[in-house]
Amino acid sequence: METDKLLLQAIDNNDFFHDFIVFLKYLEEQPIKRTVTGNISLADIAALQKRFRQQRIFEQFKEFNWKINSERVVEFLTQIKIIAEAMYVTYKRRDKLILSKNGRGYLHNIDATTQYLNMVIHYWKRVNWDYFSPSPYKEKISVMNILQENQDIIWEAISRKGEEWIDFDTFCHTLKAYFHLDTFYNKDNEYSYHLDIEYGLLKKNLVRFGCVEFKEEADKYNFKRIVQFRATKLGLFVFQSRLLSVISNGMYVM
Repeated sequence: METDKLLLQAIDNNDFFHDFIVFLKYLEEQPIKRTVTGNISLADIAALQKRFRQQRIFEQFKEFNWKINSERVVEFLTQIKIIAEAMYVTYKRRDKLILSKNGRGYLHNIDATTQYLNMVIHYWKRVNWDYFSPSPYKEKISVMNILQENQDIIWEAISRKGEEWIDFDTFCHTLKAYFHLDTFYNKDNEYSYHLDIEYGLLKKNLVRFGCVEFKEEADKYNFKRIVQFRATKLGLFVFQSRLLSVISNGMYVM
């Protein structure tokens, strides 16, 4: 029971999941207007901003006196929108984004733990990780494609470490050797490879979902870079759930 409470608290504390639910509840109140390019309208972004926990990007723009001029600037919102589409909890009709019948069921008929697992696992399995990776790959197969296709191997490896800290450089070298990723990078491009793993796999994925935490240090250019990371209790729960999961009718089954 105590473990269940801790997991529920960790899920409740996850800002991305909180804002994912906020996004769907907002859609339940009214459709979101889409621009001619298919992005969320600026009026809806402004309304959603007031409800979101994630405020860093908005604060940064305010600090530099910049204006939010596109949904694409608010990356986490694009990620929320894409995950929702992959789960079929939203659908498009002309210039509107609308909550689906499945979306209403998601909001009202399942518990928070199942909601959270659905969100994470659908991202892992149905959303192309290249969308949120630093490198603009043009190849049919990319590093993120390979890692996504073999994710269960990675989750199992991280799970075996429990809550021990993992050296980031060693982790990167291990992935490169195991999955033969050398062909994607020349000898002088190790920095780019580390960025892909840092952001595409960790910061914009596992960290964003609360599955891992990390430590950073300044590099020789005075940029902060991950030096260690480890699974959280929530992450270990999700990895194990993923490895034992069954997908039925597009929805995760506990």
